[in-house]
Amino acid sequence: DSGYTVTKEKMPCMKCSEMRSGGYAPNGTIQLCYNQLYGKNHTETTMAHEMIHAYDQHNFNIKWLNLEHHACTEIRAASLSGDCTWFEELLRGNIGFLKHHQVCVKRRAALSLLGNPQCKSQKHAEAAVNKVFQSCFTDTRPFDEIY
Repeated sequence: DSGYTVTKEKMPCMKCSEMRSGGYAPNGTIQLCYNQLYGKNHTETTMAHEMIHAYDQHNFNIKWLNLEHHACTEIRAASLSGDCTWFEELLRGNIGFLKHHQVCVKRRAALSLLGNPQCKSQKHAEAAVNKVFQSCFTDTRPFDEIY
């Protein structure tokens, strides 16, 4: 039990102006952007991604302005949610074979960090991701393995 209960009030569907399919707020709200979700699989992946943030927040007390904390939950969410499956990457136009899952996870985590007010640049985001990558990437809780 993660200590987090999902209710329809905690998961509003809304129109979003930014190019994002969802978001997690530290108050426990998971936002789904209906105008950016292109199908059932994408919706499920987005929900899983944001629910991993909720799990991390409620179990590890994430300090969102701490770039290493933020990087860790983004690494876990990108890796465990299905964000970096071969199919999702193909849809984005990113094709690779050698450790592509890890490359995708690092890229998507750094991209998310760019929205953090403590992040000064792409290099700063990448450095935070690289610093915590190994320990966060191998942490698959609450799952036994990568999705």
